[in-house]
Amino acid sequence: MKTKLATITRNKKGQPASTEQTVVAETLRIGRGADCKLHLSDPRIALFHAEVICGVDGISYIEARGGVVSVDGSFESAATLKPGQRILVGPFEIIVLPGQADVDLALSVELIDPLKDDLEEVKSHVKAGLKSTWLSKRTFSWLAGGLILLVFLAWPVLNALDRGHGKVETKSLLAADASWDVGPLSSAHASFGSNCSACHQQPFVQVTNGACEDCHKALGWHFALDTKEAKAVHTGVFGDTRCSSCHRDHKGPNGLVRTDARLCTDCHQNLKSRHPQTGVANVAEFSKDHPPFKVSMILPGKTGAAAITRIQQDDKARYVEASGLKFPHDVHMSAKGVRGPNGKAQMDCKNCHVPDETGTRFKPTTMGEHCQSCHSLEFEPKATTRQVPHGKVADVIATLQEYYAQAALTDAPIDVVLEDGIKRPGQRVGETKREAAITWANAKAEKITQELFEVRVCFECHQIKRGEASAEPAARWQIAPIAITQHWLPKSRFPHSRHNTNKCESCHAVTKSKLSSDIAIPDIKNCRECHGGNVATKDKAPGTCETCHGFHTGSPKSGVPPILPGGNQPRLLQKTAANAYHTAQSPTAKLIGTGGASQ
Repeated sequence: MKTKLATITRNKKGQPASTEQTVVAETLRIGRGADCKLHLSDPRIALFHAEVICGVDGISYIEARGGVVSVDGSFESAATLKPGQRILVGPFEIIVLPGQADVDLALSVELIDPLKDDLEEVKSHVKAGLKSTWLSKRTFSWLAGGLILLVFLAWPVLNALDRGHGKVETKSLLAADASWDVGPLSSAHASFGSNCSACHQQPFVQVTNGACEDCHKALGWHFALDTKEAKAVHTGVFGDTRCSSCHRDHKGPNGLVRTDARLCTDCHQNLKSRHPQTGVANVAEFSKDHPPFKVSMILPGKTGAAAITRIQQDDKARYVEASGLKFPHDVHMSAKGVRGPNGKAQMDCKNCHVPDETGTRFKPTTMGEHCQSCHSLEFEPKATTRQVPHGKVADVIATLQEYYAQAALTDAPIDVVLEDGIKRPGQRVGETKREAAITWANAKAEKITQELFEVRVCFECHQIKRGEASAEPAARWQIAPIAITQHWLPKSRFPHSRHNTNKCESCHAVTKSKLSSDIAIPDIKNCRECHGGNVATKDKAPGTCETCHGFHTGSPKSGVPPILPGGNQPRLLQKTAANAYHTAQSPTAKLIGTGGASQ
């Protein structure tokens, strides 16, 4: 409500003078109190005497609060304000002026009944100040100052210097140093909040890095400090930075972890000035100067840390996947459906890509769970439902030899019970014919093996080379090593569960992909369609560096290290695999080398 107030005063000759001011407030409080917008300094006025309110209908009302008001000669507790009304509030006269275009209400205020001169005589009989008593402001000041020093300084200091400082019983109403508490602890530290010495190990000394590392032993630095060069880079970039420089506790349940972009850009926007030899690109804003993503790809035939190579997405010559498989996405994702054992079926991404329990990544795609229902490994479908094992060539040949040898020596109705009749139903087979049966079984097994590997079944999905005809049967066919990358961006954090409102193909364009070498990881342009940078942008989700990256190597926010081929890890985050990966793939190699931007 916007109100214009005209305060009228009169000189000794009774001539009026007006002073105008405009007050903007939801309600116009009238009274002697300092918080009243219409302040009437007279002891006959209540602290909060009355209040002017503008209703939703645009009509103004006056309501009495701590006193009474007279409206046009009638005492009212509430009344509607109209132009020309004369309202008496104690010795003051308030007149409602005609409406004006630029304000909601206009009022004139005049003191019409001043206090008499004998007020000073009345005041002389009233003790209204400390000077009239035996009390002294200076005495109270010294007493209050001494009490504050004793309670809030001396007592906490003595308690801190005591051997048992910090071990305060929770039953006490007030801990000695509770007055120094600058705010509530984070939710992660609330469990030991009564034991201050857990972090503040030395009185009046800042929390040290060692105090943090006593609990957070699994968290590494920003990159692996495994060489002298890496340690030198760390010292040059971070100097004597303390954990508490970024992690400030006593800021509430969620105040311990910084999420602002400056946490990263203070260094990364001009990283080359801190370390001129670095190969890492300067980054200040995701939407402007962030380099293309780097994927971590599994190399076929390699094991351990050597199995991972990092390729920038704009490196078109190297940005292909050598998985060793034949998998045309366009065939499996065809709108017409794909032929299966039960007729045509319409497939989508979820048939093969199943989210893991965290909703962050996906469970591995396996032959038995996702492929074999359509791609059967049957070898003699008219006689048996038995299938060859999905594994080594030698295991396939052994299975076929065992099956056909048994078929030749029993009454199994296989198409070649030949050689002048190796046997007849119910007839026992002699040694000579038994050897002939084994010879036939081996030849039959080799023929079917060749058919499986070169014509159908295995040939449909695997890249297979034919070896020397004179080689051992298990060496006549060479299957390309399988290298399926599960975690393409292990140095970033991308929870798929937060993006499940979008269709898969909005990020992964696979419906027209004809080659298994195509990589469907979205590039930075795709991400920028929905995600802005540090500054809020219309129709885009804000995103700081912390949205996708973590600072500490080995922390959950720094990504999920991939399972290394040949590692035999029973768990995804087994310590040996994580250490091997971070040592081989840490940004240290880029900081001291000539590598590209890290991701």
